[in-house]
Amino acid sequence: MGGSSLDSSGDGMAGEILVAHGMWEVFRGSKQYVPHSVGVYGASMTGKTTLDRQLTTQGEVRPLGEDDRTHHRQKRGKYILPPATHKRIRSSGLKKTVVSRDLGGHVEYHSAWLKDMWERKVKTIVVVLDHRHLEDNACTDNQVALSYLIRSLRNQTRPKGLGLKRIFQRHYMPRRIVILMNKADLWMDEEGFELWEKGFIVRHTVFDAFRQSLYELQEMNVPVRVDACSASIGWNVDEAIFRGLMDL
Repeated sequence: MGGSSLDSSGDGMAGEILVAHGMWEVFRGSKQYVPHSVGVYGASMTGKTTLDRQLTTQGEVRPLGEDDRTHHRQKRGKYILPPATHKRIRSSGLKKTVVSRDLGGHVEYHSAWLKDMWERKVKTIVVVLDHRHLEDNACTDNQVALSYLIRSLRNQTRPKGLGLKRIFQRHYMPRRIVILMNKADLWMDEEGFELWEKGFIVRHTVFDAFRQSLYELQEMNVPVRVDACSASIGWNVDEAIFRGLMDL
């Protein structure tokens, strides 16, 4: 009789465990369909449009020419931003849905970045960089773009034209910033790949020009992930962004 009671109790506990496990699997599965707002910003020609196309459809993206550069029309003195689109990213069998826009990187569009992140309450900012500063140390396009973002976040620069929906919004800060050094197929050598494999890619000299900016973000209490990718051939694109979203 006592044995029957124990068996009954054990069966009940096993059933509860199975139900709990099933509920967890349903919850984990449903998270892949919850869209995550992502803002992709960076200087012109760093590969943001290529990245957008790679996230939309995996494969080798054809080289883009000057006519393919992202530009925005103006209406009544305001840039018209393209609609945000949904993409599915995959890593190690897991999936997530991200929502992002393809925005231009020219200096005149920097204010559009702010409008995008405030308007959509972007959770994760992805800053796309490249190695042009290694080829020409007088070129500071990437540094200017990253510094603009950091300064705007620190000063809580509120963009114009948010509309009535955001009239009372006075604060914005992303949950995380992912810094992607693009075009790894052009600058990453064996030593750099070894650093990347060990998780030490931030120690690579390609990031030295941005060291102060990384310090500033850490002091602002903004979590930062640093990674490398090649958007044109699809190397480490989904994976890098996925890792940046793991805590969301």
